[in-house]
Amino acid sequence: MVIIMAKRGIIEVDPRHTIRRMKTAMQGDAIRALAELTLNSDDSYIRLESSGIECSGLIIIGYEKDGYCGVFSVRDEAEGMCYDDVEKGFTKYGSATSGLKSGKPVRGYFGQGAKDALASMKDGKICTFKDNEYVECRIFIENMKPKYEIFEPITANPELRLIHKINHNGTVAYFKVDPSDGPKVPRFETVQRDLANNYLLRKIMMNPKRKVVLMDNETAKKRPLKYQNPVGNEILSDSFKINLPNYNEFLIYISIWRAEKGELNQKGDDREGGLLIVDDENIVLGISLFKYDNEPLAARFFGEIILGNFRELLINEEAVLSEDRTGLDPRHPFYHNLREEVEKRLEIKVKEEKLRKQKETKSKFDQEEFKRYRNAFSILNNIAEEESRTVVILNPGPIIEIAEGIILAPPYAKITVNKRYAFTLSVDTNVIPVGSTIKLHTSNTSIRVLQNEVVVDPKEESNIIKKYITVQCDEPNIIGTLYAQAINKKSEAKISVLPEKELLLSEGLVFQPESLTLRPGIPKKVYLLIYIKMIIGGTKINIESDNENIHISENTIIVDESKAEKHIVKCELEVWGEGVGQKAMITATCEDYEYIALLEVAIREKVKEPEGQKKGMFSEPEFNYDTDPNQRTSYSGETGKVIIYVNFPSTKHYLGDDCQYKKTLPAQVLIADLVGERCFHEIAKKKVEASGAAIRPESLPDYIQREAYDLSKKYGEKIHKLLVDQALVEEAKIHKI
Repeated sequence: MVIIMAKRGIIEVDPRHTIRRMKTAMQGDAIRALAELTLNSDDSYIRLESSGIECSGLIIIGYEKDGYCGVFSVRDEAEGMCYDDVEKGFTKYGSATSGLKSGKPVRGYFGQGAKDALASMKDGKICTFKDNEYVECRIFIENMKPKYEIFEPITANPELRLIHKINHNGTVAYFKVDPSDGPKVPRFETVQRDLANNYLLRKIMMNPKRKVVLMDNETAKKRPLKYQNPVGNEILSDSFKINLPNYNEFLIYISIWRAEKGELNQKGDDREGGLLIVDDENIVLGISLFKYDNEPLAARFFGEIILGNFRELLINEEAVLSEDRTGLDPRHPFYHNLREEVEKRLEIKVKEEKLRKQKETKSKFDQEEFKRYRNAFSILNNIAEEESRTVVILNPGPIIEIAEGIILAPPYAKITVNKRYAFTLSVDTNVIPVGSTIKLHTSNTSIRVLQNEVVVDPKEESNIIKKYITVQCDEPNIIGTLYAQAINKKSEAKISVLPEKELLLSEGLVFQPESLTLRPGIPKKVYLLIYIKMIIGGTKINIESDNENIHISENTIIVDESKAEKHIVKCELEVWGEGVGQKAMITATCEDYEYIALLEVAIREKVKEPEGQKKGMFSEPEFNYDTDPNQRTSYSGETGKVIIYVNFPSTKHYLGDDCQYKKTLPAQVLIADLVGERCFHEIAKKKVEASGAAIRPESLPDYIQREAYDLSKKYGEKIHKLLVDQALVEEAKIHKI
């Protein structure tokens, strides 16, 4: 018998194959490289936390320009690495180095992430500190081979710590992007937007234990990076099981939401739509709507799929994740089973969306209806412009004593044409009893006081009651006097009306513009104008947002008179935020003064207005077919639409399931009531909030309701006559219906 000898061995990986994998994973994209290094830092914090060690969770992403090149870094205050750790982690490609196999709740992309990021870029290196030891490792490609260079450890002296800005344990990774090699250098604002919205970093950006900051190393400009899901409603919450041979069953949870504010971006690493796929340790694996990725009817869908027991596949090194970082590998049986189950559920929701669209189509107005609505909403917009015009609150100054029981402040004011200004009326109820009527008028008929009288409200609890008295003038270069009189007591305030250009900033400070619409993660510039004749140099101005998801670049400004031009200091700021549908009011207030500036901010996915959309506060109503609405109407500040919920029981009774009765007289009357009620409420709200008419926050709803009633009484009949077909009204009168 002849024995034939055979040679056995391990098939070596050709370095060119490894390089291709590295470059395919990163695609020369600085954002992808930064995302991988950020995930590495997060994994390091996770390992500390799983061992019960408290940590800062701080990750600082550095940005600077070196000529045409971009220099980037990712720094953390986590574990750090000794020489042996670096040797183990960076001398082999694809080895298990993250802690995944030992049960740590880390991402652990088969030991490739950091090496891919650094090798595929220029001048990639890791500098790390652990237990007072410093180690540096270069990762690079030379002669078409991936290589490393680890320097011998040295003592972590203060100079090294100052250079790398790490005081204790921690790691910083560096790389450069050279446009002469092909890849583009992203702008600072692009890095901010793309990292904050990157789906792989989504859980990090939403984790309260992490603080991710983007820093411009040249200007020291800092931008905290966060992510907020779009505003929406959950339309499905379900679970199912997947079975694979030789594995325990995989329990899958799925949650699908529908965005309220229009279609979402459903493409790219920064997509806001889609179902985020995570394992049961909350580690992001991918994002997809599967076969519905390009389906317009699914454009509002977002949500999450949680894969129970998934890490068992990774520990067994199943090829269940794609090598190019695009999520689950479509060739794996797990993906096939998951896709089948998810698409079943998505199909149901897409059909519901189709039905919704069909009903919306049925709700469209014909030519006759459109004409009625166009005329009515034109009038409503005129009413809104007139009634809710912004009011400038005049600084009352110190009010020491209300000798006569009634006083107007300030005693003298300069105002401009076509603006509304509010004086403060203070009333002492020990002198002017509750229930008394205070008469208001001016000495010059060209200066209008917008309320002829106010009543001392018995509901007020304080002895000193304050009211705002609004005046307006349409003619410049005149003077007059505002009078307030109750019983035999009176007060007066002198008024000079100037052209606006002569007054400059009567309110002391103002944002320019006074409202902004943003896209998620994309900053916009805004200016705070400060009039130093009213707010002196050295004054501290505090700026804050009432929504934690909308940010401004500076929280404090010290007025510097040396920067004033024509007595105005112009401070440049940036505003950004996360989460489609989020709104905020940014307020600037100054210490020792009562001046205030307001900036209204909204985040929308698409900022372009539909063609032909009318300008103004309101546009034609929209009929919504949500199955179980909590209210009859709502109002969208972005679109100007009054939304009527067809399936609210009392509404459905008159309109029908598909709005099939909306042209009947009862339905038209109801629609007119709903539209008028909502529009008058929104006008009243804007008017009251702008005028500051409610001194105490808890009294705001009462003031708004009162104003809405007054508007309804004043304009309600006119709106009904425009919205309701008067031929039907006359016919009903004839037949006494």
